Amino acid sequence: MRTLTRLLAPALLAAAAACATAPAPGSFKADPEMLLAEGSADFNPSDLGASRSRAVLDAQRSAVRRAAELYMDDAARAENYAALENGPLKSPHAYVARHKVVSEGPDGALYRAGVKVWVYHDRLASALRALNLAGGQAGGSVAAFVQKGAPSQPFAKGFRDAFSRRSAAVIKDFSFASDVALASGPVEPLLAAASAAGADLLIHASASASAAGSGMNTGFYPSRADASASVYEVPTGRVLLELSMQASAVDSSEAVSFSKALASAGELLGQEAAARSARMLKAAAVIRIKVLGIQGLDALEKLKAQLQKVDLKSVSLEKYSAGTAVFVAVPRSADPQELASAVLRGDAFGLELEGAGPQEIVFSLPR
Repeated sequence: MRTLTRLLAPALLAAAAACATAPAPGSFKADPEMLLAEGSADFNPSDLGASRSRAVLDAQRSAVRRAAELYMDDAARAENYAALENGPLKSPHAYVARHKVVSEGPDGALYRAGVKVWVYHDRLASALRALNLAGGQAGGSVAAFVQKGAPSQPFAKGFRDAFSRRSAAVIKDFSFASDVALASGPVEPLLAAASAAGADLLIHASASASAAGSGMNTGFYPSRADASASVYEVPTGRVLLELSMQASAVDSSEAVSFSKALASAGELLGQEAAARSARMLKAAAVIRIKVLGIQGLDALEKLKAQLQKVDLKSVSLEKYSAGTAVFVAVPRSADPQELASAVLRGDAFGLELEGAGPQEIVFSLPR
């Protein structure tokens, strides 16, 4: 028995170490990659060092932005620009391994710098996924959540949290959803805005709270919330679901009582919407496009631009390491051979087709 324990101990320790250091889902390891970027800042003749530092920082921010955009599809980039600015781009140095200034000098009122920036793009991809900004999560439907009438944050949070826990569809923050006038008007302009933004579903909801009795004599305020939602299939405009829900609450504060009732109504409505829509939703066909032998982020930028000219619903970089890039695409046609042919027709790299299957197409670049 002791002999067996001694033999098993190294394997058990190795397994425990592997579990303790298991990578986050979707993460990968890669060496820093260089991008040549330009930066500028206001030129202060009395403080050349400060002008130079600001221009270099601007160049680093530009390089990090370009790397981030590889991992974002067009809809994510357009709708979540503020989150990108306030996230990775606010502290670009966290994703910069090193830099080298290759040109610099005053240019009128500006100080300009050309900088080689080596970007930790693997760290950047992980940060984007944590912020729900990256691609590589295609396959589920994308939903827009819009409140009709006076918006309620407790109701919205209750609905979104409950829906997200139980549905394959992902609710994303679209800028048009915060337009109160648009949200309160006819549904047709909302559907048009949702379609332009790339949403598959439109959840048009409303909620209100009212007193459910008098709290004057008891010191407590009972309340009731009434909530409803219509779920639309954006491409067709078809109504998938019509739902309504009520919830009650009580608190020593009338405002808190209303907030609790709205949150509860949102949670119940979100659960019901997720449960009833699950059997109606079809996951979008997802295909991975792997390219072997491609070198550098600048080449990936050109390759992604080439793929965007193909008839795809979305495309984004999932990972890149050691000369192998994997893009995640949602094609309009489910035929992988047709997609492979479309890529080759617009190819400027000299790609060679290695194989095309239902889940993955593989190309290589000749050495």
